Amino acid sequence: MQYPFNISPRPTVGIEEEFQICDPETGELVPRVNELMAHADENAKKFLAYDLIQSLIESVTDIGATVDDAVADLAQKRRLVQGYAEAEGCTLGITGTHPWADPRETVFVETESYQWVRDQLRYVANRNISFGLHVHVGVDDQERAIYVANRARRWIGPFIAVAANSPFLDGVDTGWDSSRSFVFGTFPRSGVPPTLHSWRHYEDVMSGLQQAGSITKPRHIWWNLRCHPTFGTVELRVCDVQMSLRRTAAIAAVFQALVVTYAELHRAGESEPELERPFLEDARFKGMRFGLDADVMDPEMRDLVSMRDLAMRMVEFGSGAAAKLGTEKHLEVFREMVERGNGACYQRRVLAETGGDIRAAQLRLLRESRGLIEAPDLDQDIDQISDTGC
Repeated sequence: MQYPFNISPRPTVGIEEEFQICDPETGELVPRVNELMAHADENAKKFLAYDLIQSLIESVTDIGATVDDAVADLAQKRRLVQGYAEAEGCTLGITGTHPWADPRETVFVETESYQWVRDQLRYVANRNISFGLHVHVGVDDQERAIYVANRARRWIGPFIAVAANSPFLDGVDTGWDSSRSFVFGTFPRSGVPPTLHSWRHYEDVMSGLQQAGSITKPRHIWWNLRCHPTFGTVELRVCDVQMSLRRTAAIAAVFQALVVTYAELHRAGESEPELERPFLEDARFKGMRFGLDADVMDPEMRDLVSMRDLAMRMVEFGSGAAAKLGTEKHLEVFREMVERGNGACYQRRVLAETGGDIRAAQLRLLRESRGLIEAPDLDQDIDQISDTGC
């Protein structure tokens, strides 16, 4: 079976955000996605999407020529979706997990595709009350996309660590910086992807899984990084959703710079190095569990570094491409994020400042989410970036 790759002539950027739909008075998740969708006109419905559960709504940008275009589009759409939520007495939450939602109360979206996922995964699907950030970057050749996706696996751990924004689950501090990654990681066909040798190899894998009834379409592959044949992109799927749009822009800019760098190396004929699978898996685990406070083996260089140093290597690796793309300011924000901490650090501070009351912490985070929707932090100077903001 063939899966044509719709090439993207330019390294365009698309961003997907998944939001909690919450009661602003209690902080509870509410299954109201159908009511929010009812407010959208036909044009708005082009950028809104259902996901697995009815207490989540997804916003998708237009294809952005630049990171700034995509993030400006995000800001506008956040305001629109928040307006739909408020019209239904709800508000949006922008953290990677809901702090205490009960999986037994999960209400699934009633489409054939999501009902299939529910039936396949049962309780694992019920427990997937998680909210992510996905970044797509266009690639102009299908073999190049395979090369880029293979090599970019080196940075899965640092991306998880920097974007970690989900310490709370089941009413407790889990001790994990990204419990969202843990919860979603229980899905089959998730986690670190295998090495693929060609687009034909990709098609053979997809075809085999489809023949086996394991998937009905390539989108049922939930790897941390994947090629997206319909969009003509390589997609980064490891990040928790970020409250701050400056942080979102920084993540998108670093990933775009990496994709462009690897694409140039492929054009130059550089061979693909072998990445040590145990080191990839270890960095992924430590990014989820410890965030930036861990030591790891660089999967390509095979030397011992701190997670912060590996994240900085990632930024420097993409810095040449960023200079050509005009995104250096976003990479500087990413460096500040590495130094100052991730959203999990901030959420724990909020919990401490609310006397250890996780419900009070959730209500404060919801208020702060609304504040950043109404007044995005895109125009702040670098020294105004929160040292611990989500």
